[in-house]
Amino acid sequence: MAEKTPRRDFLKAAAALGLGFAVGSWALALSRGKAVVEVTSEQVKEVRVKPEVQVQQVQAPTTTTAAAPPHPAFQKKGLAFLDPANIQATLRVLVPEDQLPSMPVGYNINDIDWIAILIESRYHEPGAEMVGSYTFLDMKNFKILKRLKNAGDRVHVVRFGREEWPEHKRRFVLGMSRDCWLSKIDLYSMQIVRQIKIGVDCRSATFDKDGKYIIAGSKDPGHVVILEADTFKVLKVIPMLGTSKFFPTPMMGRQGAILTTDFGYWLVNVKDDEQVLVIDYRDPSFPIVHVFTSYDPNKMGRSVKVKIDDKEYEVTGIGKSPHELNKLDKEGRYVAVTGQESSTVTIIDAKNFEVVNVVPCGLKPHPGPGTLVPGKYFMVNAIGEGKITVINLQTMDLEKYITYPREFPADTGGGLYSTPPLPDGTVPNGLAWFDTSFNINKGIFAVDVNTLDIAPSPPKAAIFASNKPGKWAMHPGYTPDGKYVISALERTDTVYKVDASTGEIVGEIRLKEIEPVQLVEEPSPTGIFALWRIKAPWF
Repeated sequence: MAEKTPRRDFLKAAAALGLGFAVGSWALALSRGKAVVEVTSEQVKEVRVKPEVQVQQVQAPTTTTAAAPPHPAFQKKGLAFLDPANIQATLRVLVPEDQLPSMPVGYNINDIDWIAILIESRYHEPGAEMVGSYTFLDMKNFKILKRLKNAGDRVHVVRFGREEWPEHKRRFVLGMSRDCWLSKIDLYSMQIVRQIKIGVDCRSATFDKDGKYIIAGSKDPGHVVILEADTFKVLKVIPMLGTSKFFPTPMMGRQGAILTTDFGYWLVNVKDDEQVLVIDYRDPSFPIVHVFTSYDPNKMGRSVKVKIDDKEYEVTGIGKSPHELNKLDKEGRYVAVTGQESSTVTIIDAKNFEVVNVVPCGLKPHPGPGTLVPGKYFMVNAIGEGKITVINLQTMDLEKYITYPREFPADTGGGLYSTPPLPDGTVPNGLAWFDTSFNINKGIFAVDVNTLDIAPSPPKAAIFASNKPGKWAMHPGYTPDGKYVISALERTDTVYKVDASTGEIVGEIRLKEIEPVQLVEEPSPTGIFALWRIKAPWF
């Protein structure tokens, strides 16, 4: 127990100083004793190395340095992107904003809620520089409108603005690729207008509440970058350094999810360090004002015992490998932090900086956008088994578990996503649909959010493929009228339209048939991001 206090004091002191993370991370990089990157005025040459990391032990500053245990977080090849100048040098303006049309081209402005951006993560034309496409989907007529290609390698996620923003801001959304190209996408002309590269391995980005700033994060080098939303001017780079009860050696952790609250804070998950950073976006210096850690106690006094590899731990604060961040209310006061490797969800109070509770979940939980029944329940899918965790939002505690239906044997694996509520908070017909990405059978099924059980047929489960390991049913989402669910089967070329009242598959799009191009691999549709999310306060 005595060892934990100095580590936690170190984290709190670093949070208070803000710059402590940056200074510590550069010290860590320099301590490697090897040339990790070569920077010239023309380019950044990245050299992949497996460094022998020498660090000073946090709990005993006078202790002699020792080699850190092997860990992927130490194998960085993007340290040059800790320099804001190197990031800024990658900016490219593809279409000046003053040359864009004033109204949508290709669809009616009144149908904007029916448009979605589909991620084709492996869309790969012969000779293409990058693999992946942001693809505009008309959900009403169920057809592809346009592909935005060469936007980054393995495009991954889309983030929207807010309905209350002026139109000249609301029309732009963010896209992030796994190789860290941040894209500013214009919804009206369906094209990318600006791009900037912030690192070498990324997953997420988002706006602040007012659309003035953007925060984007990386797994490599392990930092967050704050930019002006309009121009992509780099304002600040914050490397992420810390320790965890699961891995006590200081390291530059990998960024997980990022969430904007209405209280003036960004929340940033830091994997490996098992932290949630709280960054104040109202202050132009963007200080880190608090750090939730794995050492934190919770208000309910809960301790969840978990075994990871050959060691046992007690989870009281942030669980191991924090991945998702989900609002549990409109403002984002209460937030669910998914600890994937500890199979927990930690509920935090992001207004008062308190850990509320830790809830044990199905094996390797993954809510994605998550099914929120406002004021009642939050439902969490799981990767490792067919088990849904239901959290009661009145008690902030476990309500019950729901086992997958017989069409998807629970012991063969679980899923990744479920349908979020519509903008007004309703769950159409009281039915939430869950995907079965890692199950032996691929498809989606409905859960009745009133009875908290598998919905009786109809609707039946929609099965896209049986006995197909390696294919992933992905990202179910409602159309704005709540009548249909759109989902996809990754590592194929198919997008499905399912009647939400019957479970019948009523439409399919074969993505390889859209253009007369012989693709190198399957387009692999994944995320489906409906533009009606602009009106939803839950994201």
